Amino acid sequence: MELNQHCQNCKFRSHLFDKLSEEELNYIHKNKKTQLVKKGGIITKSGDPIREFVYLTEGLVKMQKIGRNGKEQIVSLARPMDFIGLLSVFSREKYEYNVTALVDSFVCRISLDSMRKMVSENGLFSLDIIKFIGNISGEIIKHTYAINSKNLRGRIALILVDFSEKFFHSQAFDLPISRKEMAEMIDMTPENVIRILSEFRRDGLISLRGKHIEILNMDLLIKIRDLG
Repeated sequence: MELNQHCQNCKFRSHLFDKLSEEELNYIHKNKKTQLVKKGGIITKSGDPIREFVYLTEGLVKMQKIGRNGKEQIVSLARPMDFIGLLSVFSREKYEYNVTALVDSFVCRISLDSMRKMVSENGLFSLDIIKFIGNISGEIIKHTYAINSKNLRGRIALILVDFSEKFFHSQAFDLPISRKEMAEMIDMTPENVIRILSEFRRDGLISLRGKHIEILNMDLLIKIRDLG
């Protein structure tokens, strides 16, 4: 990816920016920088001051909350053309989550002051931002409810189908998270995650070699997700 590509020509540009004029896009371009974050790299850290509007153009990242007892909880994953930390960026002074790259990723860091200027001066743009925030909130609530309402097999099936359909668009992929991280996402123990994955492999639903997974029976996996 070209690190200094102009926003107007970027194929990863969010539809939100369609509401900006050429002059406004030029202004955003002058107030942003594109960064390559290697796998495992920290994009934002909980407690750091919010000074930028972070947009993921390529890759995959996790948002993680660290509890007072030190327990880690993956809140959500972000994929290309997602805004990172958007729920906090206009309402908080500090980041509430650690955001870490799960694979080599590119992010655009846009000056928060420049984004606030666009929001205050462009009503259509600010309205779309509000809608986008609402959609994110709804997705998090929907996902949390789905996880909490399912048994262990249903939770694992949900994660595998999501990775296949939403993130990799393939039935064969390398898991970007560890068994421990998967357990964090769905409130299970790593031991239970390993056991369920082994059961799925034994039952012929998946092929599993290390981190590489191939879904062999998507219809049945979706059924387990929906009925689990």
